[in-house]
Amino acid sequence: MKIAGSALSLIGNTPLVKLSKATKDVKANVLVKCEYFNPSGSLKDRMALRMVEEAEKAGLLKLGGTIIEQTSGNAGPALSFVGNVKGYRVRLLIPSKWGSDLYNPENRIKIMRFFGAEVEHVTTAGYGKIIKELKPEEQTAAHMLNMMKKCHELEKSDPKVWWSNQMCNPFNTLAHRDTTGREILEQTDGKVDAWVASVGSGGTLFGVAQALRKVNPDLKVVGLEPEDSPITDWVKRGSLQSLFERFGLPRMKFIVETMIEAGVPDQIIRPKDEDAREMANRLCREEGLMCGMSSGANVWAAVQLAKRMEKGENVVTVLVDRRDRYYPEHPREHYVI
Repeated sequence: MKIAGSALSLIGNTPLVKLSKATKDVKANVLVKCEYFNPSGSLKDRMALRMVEEAEKAGLLKLGGTIIEQTSGNAGPALSFVGNVKGYRVRLLIPSKWGSDLYNPENRIKIMRFFGAEVEHVTTAGYGKIIKELKPEEQTAAHMLNMMKKCHELEKSDPKVWWSNQMCNPFNTLAHRDTTGREILEQTDGKVDAWVASVGSGGTLFGVAQALRKVNPDLKVVGLEPEDSPITDWVKRGSLQSLFERFGLPRMKFIVETMIEAGVPDQIIRPKDEDAREMANRLCREEGLMCGMSSGANVWAAVQLAKRMEKGENVVTVLVDRRDRYYPEHPREHYVI
Protein backbone atom coordinates (compact mmCIF):
# COMPACT_ATOMS: atom_id res chain seq x y z
CA MET A 1 0.00 0.00 0.00
CA LYS A 2 1.15 3.55 -0.72
CA ILE A 3 -0.02 5.52 2.30
CA ALA A 4 1.69 8.65 3.59
CA GLY A 5 2.49 8.51 7.29
CA SER A 6 2.34 12.28 7.69
CA ALA A 7 1.73 15.41 5.65
CA LEU A 8 5.43 16.17 6.18
CA SER A 9 6.28 13.25 3.89
CA LEU A 10 4.39 15.01 1.09
CA ILE A 11 6.94 17.83 0.94
CA GLY A 12 8.93 17.83 -2.29
CA ASN A 13 8.84 15.64 -5.41
CA THR A 14 6.82 18.32 -7.17
CA PRO A 15 6.12 18.11 -10.92
CA LEU A 16 8.12 19.87 -13.62
CA VAL A 17 5.90 21.21 -16.41
CA LYS A 18 6.86 22.41 -19.89
CA LEU A 19 5.06 25.63 -20.83
CA SER A 20 3.46 25.85 -24.26
CA LYS A 21 1.03 28.75 -24.72
CA ALA A 22 2.90 31.29 -22.58
CA THR A 23 6.05 30.53 -24.57
CA LYS A 24 4.67 30.84 -28.06
CA ASP A 25 7.39 31.88 -30.56
CA VAL A 26 10.15 30.93 -28.07
CA LYS A 27 12.62 28.32 -29.35
CA ALA A 28 14.03 27.11 -26.01
CA ASN A 29 11.99 25.09 -23.51
CA VAL A 30 10.73 26.86 -20.37
CA LEU A 31 10.19 24.31 -17.60
CA VAL A 32 8.45 25.24 -14.35
CA LYS A 33 8.80 23.41 -11.02
CA CYS A 34 5.34 23.50 -9.41
CA GLU A 35 6.29 24.17 -5.78
CA TYR A 36 2.78 25.25 -4.81
CA PHE A 37 2.00 21.50 -4.75
CA ASN A 38 3.76 21.38 -1.36
CA PRO A 39 1.35 20.94 1.61
CA SER A 40 1.37 24.53 2.89
CA GLY A 41 1.30 25.87 -0.67
CA SER A 42 4.86 27.04 -1.31
CA LEU A 43 8.49 26.03 -1.81
CA LYS A 44 9.28 27.22 1.74
CA ASP A 45 8.04 23.86 3.09
CA ARG A 46 11.37 22.31 2.04
CA MET A 47 13.36 24.94 3.92
CA ALA A 48 11.14 24.81 7.00
CA LEU A 49 11.37 21.03 7.36
CA ARG A 50 15.16 20.93 6.91
CA MET A 51 15.85 23.81 9.31
CA VAL A 52 13.55 22.39 12.00
CA GLU A 53 14.96 18.87 11.72
CA GLU A 54 18.55 20.14 11.88
CA ALA A 55 17.67 22.22 14.97
CA GLU A 56 16.21 19.09 16.57
CA LYS A 57 19.38 17.11 15.81
CA ALA A 58 21.52 19.87 17.33
CA GLY A 59 19.39 20.00 20.48
CA LEU A 60 18.33 23.59 19.78
CA LEU A 61 14.65 22.66 19.51
CA LYS A 62 13.09 20.29 22.01
CA LEU A 63 9.66 19.14 23.15
CA GLY A 64 7.75 22.14 24.50
CA GLY A 65 9.81 24.55 22.43
CA THR A 66 8.76 27.55 20.38
CA ILE A 67 9.77 28.39 16.81
CA ILE A 68 9.99 32.08 15.94
CA GLU A 69 10.63 33.79 12.61
CA GLN A 70 10.12 37.04 10.76
CA THR A 71 8.24 36.70 7.48
CA SER A 72 6.67 38.72 4.70
CA GLY A 73 4.65 35.80 3.42
CA ASN A 74 5.62 32.21 2.55
CA ALA A 75 8.07 31.26 5.32
CA GLY A 76 5.31 31.85 7.86
CA PRO A 77 2.77 29.29 6.60
CA ALA A 78 5.56 26.76 6.01
CA LEU A 79 7.01 27.05 9.51
CA SER A 80 3.54 27.05 11.04
CA PHE A 81 2.65 23.88 9.15
CA VAL A 82 5.89 22.02 9.91
CA GLY A 83 6.19 23.29 13.49
CA ASN A 84 2.65 22.53 14.56
CA VAL A 85 2.60 19.07 12.95
CA LYS A 86 5.75 18.35 14.96
CA GLY A 87 4.10 19.66 18.13
CA TYR A 88 5.87 22.99 18.62
CA ARG A 89 4.45 26.41 19.35
CA VAL A 90 5.05 28.75 16.39
CA ARG A 91 5.23 32.52 16.77
CA LEU A 92 5.57 34.64 13.62
CA LEU A 93 6.40 38.32 13.19
CA ILE A 94 4.90 40.18 10.23
CA PRO A 95 5.94 43.73 9.23
CA SER A 96 3.29 46.40 9.61
CA LYS A 97 4.65 47.87 6.35
CA TRP A 98 6.63 46.14 3.62
CA GLY A 99 7.76 47.74 0.39
CA SER A 100 4.82 49.07 -1.62
CA ASP A 101 1.59 50.27 -0.02
CA LEU A 102 -0.06 47.56 -2.15
CA TYR A 103 1.32 44.89 0.20
CA ASN A 104 -1.54 43.14 1.98
CA PRO A 105 -0.67 39.84 3.73
CA GLU A 106 -4.22 39.22 5.03
CA ASN A 107 -4.62 35.80 3.40
CA ARG A 108 -1.08 34.72 4.26
CA ILE A 109 -1.77 35.57 7.90
CA LYS A 110 -5.00 33.55 7.80
CA ILE A 111 -3.08 30.54 6.46
CA MET A 112 -0.48 30.89 9.24
CA ARG A 113 -3.23 30.97 11.84
CA PHE A 114 -5.11 28.06 10.27
CA PHE A 115 -1.94 25.99 10.68
CA GLY A 116 -1.78 27.08 14.33
CA ALA A 117 0.70 29.95 14.49
CA GLU A 118 0.52 33.08 16.63
CA VAL A 119 1.00 36.10 14.39
CA GLU A 120 2.19 39.50 15.57
CA HIS A 121 2.47 42.73 13.56
CA VAL A 122 5.75 44.56 14.18
CA THR A 123 6.15 48.31 13.77
CA THR A 124 9.33 50.35 13.56
CA ALA A 125 8.33 52.60 16.48
CA GLY A 126 11.44 54.15 17.94
CA TYR A 127 13.44 53.82 14.74
CA GLY A 128 11.80 56.61 12.73
CA LYS A 129 15.01 58.68 12.57
CA ILE A 130 17.02 55.77 11.15
CA ILE A 131 14.39 55.00 8.52
CA LYS A 132 14.07 58.63 7.39
CA GLU A 133 17.81 58.74 6.76
CA LEU A 134 17.65 55.74 4.40
CA LYS A 135 16.98 55.74 0.68
CA PRO A 136 13.38 54.70 -0.11
CA GLU A 137 14.54 51.37 -1.57
CA GLU A 138 16.50 50.65 1.64
CA GLN A 139 13.63 51.20 4.04
CA THR A 140 12.31 47.66 3.57
CA ALA A 141 15.70 46.44 4.81
CA ALA A 142 15.18 48.42 8.01
CA HIS A 143 11.80 46.76 8.59
CA MET A 144 13.45 43.36 8.14
CA LEU A 145 16.33 44.13 10.53
CA ASN A 146 13.84 45.42 13.10
CA MET A 147 11.98 42.10 13.03
CA MET A 148 15.24 40.16 13.15
CA LYS A 149 16.26 42.11 16.25
CA LYS A 150 13.02 41.17 17.98
CA CYS A 151 13.50 37.49 17.06
CA HIS A 152 17.06 37.61 18.39
CA GLU A 153 15.91 39.16 21.68
CA LEU A 154 13.12 36.59 22.10
CA GLU A 155 15.53 33.71 21.51
CA LYS A 156 18.07 35.09 23.98
CA SER A 157 15.43 35.65 26.65
CA ASP A 158 14.05 32.09 26.69
CA PRO A 159 16.01 28.81 26.24
CA LYS A 160 12.87 27.15 24.88
CA VAL A 161 12.70 29.58 21.95
CA TRP A 162 14.48 28.78 18.69
CA TRP A 163 14.79 31.36 15.90
CA SER A 164 14.91 29.65 12.51
CA ASN A 165 16.52 32.78 10.93
CA GLN A 166 15.80 31.90 7.30
CA MET A 167 17.89 34.79 5.97
CA CYS A 168 21.09 33.43 7.50
CA ASN A 169 20.46 29.73 8.15
CA PRO A 170 22.68 27.61 5.83
CA PHE A 171 20.18 24.73 5.94
CA ASN A 172 17.83 26.91 3.90
CA THR A 173 20.34 26.64 1.04
CA LEU A 174 21.10 22.97 1.66
CA ALA A 175 17.42 22.04 1.61
CA HIS A 176 17.18 23.25 -1.98
CA ARG A 177 20.56 21.92 -3.04
CA ASP A 178 19.70 18.44 -1.75
CA THR A 179 16.03 18.23 -2.78
CA THR A 180 14.83 20.84 -5.30
CA GLY A 181 18.08 20.79 -7.28
CA ARG A 182 18.35 16.99 -7.20
CA GLU A 183 14.75 16.61 -8.40
CA ILE A 184 15.30 19.03 -11.29
CA LEU A 185 18.37 17.06 -12.40
CA GLU A 186 16.40 13.80 -12.28
CA GLN A 187 13.43 15.30 -14.14
CA THR A 188 15.57 16.79 -16.93
CA ASP A 189 18.16 13.98 -17.13
CA GLY A 190 20.68 16.61 -16.10
CA LYS A 191 20.08 18.87 -19.11
CA VAL A 192 19.55 22.35 -17.68
CA ASP A 193 21.06 25.31 -19.52
CA ALA A 194 19.68 28.14 -17.38
CA TRP A 195 18.18 28.50 -13.89
CA VAL A 196 15.95 31.48 -13.03
CA ALA A 197 14.54 32.31 -9.58
CA SER A 198 13.79 35.19 -7.25
CA VAL A 199 16.62 36.06 -4.85
CA GLY A 200 14.52 36.34 -1.67
CA SER A 201 16.44 34.80 1.23
CA GLY A 202 18.86 33.31 -1.29
CA GLY A 203 18.22 29.70 -0.33
CA THR A 204 16.32 28.54 -3.41
CA LEU A 205 18.38 30.42 -6.01
CA PHE A 206 21.75 29.51 -4.48
CA GLY A 207 20.96 25.96 -3.38
CA VAL A 208 19.55 24.86 -6.75
CA ALA A 209 22.39 26.63 -8.59
CA GLN A 210 24.92 24.65 -6.56
CA ALA A 211 23.26 21.34 -7.49
CA LEU A 212 22.86 22.19 -11.17
CA ARG A 213 26.37 23.59 -11.64
CA LYS A 214 27.90 20.33 -10.43
CA VAL A 215 26.48 18.80 -13.61
CA ASN A 216 26.74 21.84 -15.89
CA PRO A 217 29.47 24.33 -14.87
CA ASP A 218 28.34 26.62 -17.72
CA LEU A 219 24.82 26.97 -16.30
CA LYS A 220 23.41 30.48 -16.64
CA VAL A 221 21.94 31.68 -13.31
CA VAL A 222 19.54 34.64 -13.25
CA GLY A 223 18.21 36.16 -10.02
CA LEU A 224 15.13 38.35 -9.68
CA GLU A 225 14.27 41.08 -7.18
CA PRO A 226 11.35 43.47 -6.69
CA GLU A 227 12.21 47.06 -7.55
CA ASP A 228 11.44 48.17 -3.98
CA SER A 229 13.49 45.42 -2.29
CA PRO A 230 16.84 45.12 -4.11
CA ILE A 231 18.52 42.87 -1.55
CA THR A 232 21.67 42.30 -3.62
CA ASP A 233 22.17 46.07 -3.76
CA TRP A 234 21.69 46.26 0.01
CA VAL A 235 24.49 43.74 0.43
CA LYS A 236 26.87 45.28 -2.13
CA ARG A 237 26.42 48.81 -0.75
CA GLY A 238 26.83 47.64 2.84
CA SER A 239 23.32 48.82 3.78
CA LEU A 240 22.47 45.62 5.64
CA GLN A 241 25.80 45.51 7.44
CA SER A 242 25.45 49.07 8.73
CA LEU A 243 21.87 48.43 9.87
CA PHE A 244 23.01 45.63 12.16
CA GLU A 245 24.99 48.15 14.17
CA ARG A 246 22.29 50.83 14.06
CA PHE A 247 19.63 48.40 15.31
CA GLY A 248 21.91 47.00 17.99
CA LEU A 249 21.91 43.53 16.47
CA PRO A 250 24.94 41.19 16.44
CA ARG A 251 26.45 40.87 12.96
CA MET A 252 25.13 37.86 11.03
CA LYS A 253 26.00 36.71 7.54
CA PHE A 254 23.12 36.57 5.10
CA ILE A 255 22.83 33.71 2.62
CA VAL A 256 22.75 36.37 -0.09
CA GLU A 257 26.21 37.57 0.99
CA THR A 258 27.62 34.05 0.70
CA MET A 259 25.90 33.63 -2.65
CA ILE A 260 27.36 36.84 -4.08
CA GLU A 261 30.83 35.86 -2.85
CA ALA A 262 30.41 32.60 -4.77
CA GLY A 263 29.64 34.51 -7.97
CA VAL A 264 25.92 33.75 -8.05
CA PRO A 265 23.85 34.92 -9.85
CA ASP A 266 25.30 35.82 -13.26
CA GLN A 267 22.61 38.46 -13.77
CA ILE A 268 20.00 40.33 -11.73
CA ILE A 269 16.64 41.36 -13.24
CA ARG A 270 14.01 43.50 -11.52
CA PRO A 271 10.58 42.84 -13.05
CA LYS A 272 7.85 45.40 -12.59
CA ASP A 273 4.64 44.49 -10.77
CA GLU A 274 2.75 44.55 -14.05
CA ASP A 275 5.23 42.09 -15.63
CA ALA A 276 4.72 39.62 -12.77
CA ARG A 277 0.96 40.16 -12.65
CA GLU A 278 0.39 39.78 -16.39
CA MET A 279 2.42 36.56 -16.55
CA ALA A 280 0.72 35.12 -13.46
CA ASN A 281 -2.63 35.83 -15.14
CA ARG A 282 -1.49 34.14 -18.35
CA LEU A 283 -0.18 31.10 -16.49
CA CYS A 284 -3.57 30.67 -14.85
CA ARG A 285 -5.68 31.25 -17.98
CA GLU A 286 -3.49 29.63 -20.62
CA GLU A 287 -1.55 26.92 -18.78
CA GLY A 288 -3.88 26.10 -15.86
CA LEU A 289 -1.20 26.97 -13.30
CA MET A 290 -2.72 28.84 -10.33
CA CYS A 291 0.39 30.61 -9.07
CA GLY A 292 1.27 33.93 -7.45
CA MET A 293 3.25 37.06 -8.22
CA SER A 294 6.80 35.81 -7.63
CA SER A 295 5.98 32.85 -9.87
CA GLY A 296 4.78 35.24 -12.55
CA ALA A 297 7.98 37.25 -12.22
CA ASN A 298 10.11 34.12 -12.47
CA VAL A 299 8.39 32.92 -15.62
CA TRP A 300 8.41 36.37 -17.21
CA ALA A 301 12.20 36.52 -16.76
CA ALA A 302 12.64 32.90 -17.91
CA VAL A 303 10.76 33.67 -21.12
CA GLN A 304 12.91 36.76 -21.79
CA LEU A 305 16.00 34.62 -21.40
CA ALA A 306 14.59 31.76 -23.50
CA LYS A 307 14.00 34.14 -26.40
CA ARG A 308 17.78 34.44 -26.74
CA MET A 309 18.43 30.71 -26.54
CA GLU A 310 18.31 27.86 -29.06
CA LYS A 311 15.86 25.09 -29.76
CA GLY A 312 16.33 22.16 -27.41
CA GLU A 313 17.90 24.21 -24.61
CA ASN A 314 16.16 24.17 -21.23
CA VAL A 315 15.42 27.11 -18.95
CA VAL A 316 14.12 26.01 -15.54
CA THR A 317 12.32 28.21 -13.05
CA VAL A 318 10.03 27.72 -10.08
CA LEU A 319 6.37 28.43 -9.37
CA VAL A 320 6.76 29.59 -5.78
CA ASP A 321 3.25 29.60 -4.33
CA ARG A 322 -0.49 29.60 -4.99
CA ARG A 323 -2.41 32.64 -6.18
CA ASP A 324 -5.01 32.49 -3.39
CA ARG A 325 -2.69 34.07 -0.82
CA TYR A 326 -2.70 37.29 -2.86
CA TYR A 327 -6.49 37.67 -3.25
CA PRO A 328 -6.77 40.73 -0.92
CA GLU A 329 -4.41 42.64 -3.25
CA HIS A 330 -6.32 41.81 -6.44
CA PRO A 331 -6.33 43.30 -9.04
CA ARG A 332 -3.09 45.12 -8.09
CA GLU A 333 -1.04 42.29 -6.61
CA HIS A 334 2.48 43.25 -5.61
CA TYR A 335 5.67 41.27 -6.27
CA VAL A 336 7.45 41.04 -2.90
CA ILE A 337 10.84 39.78 -1.76
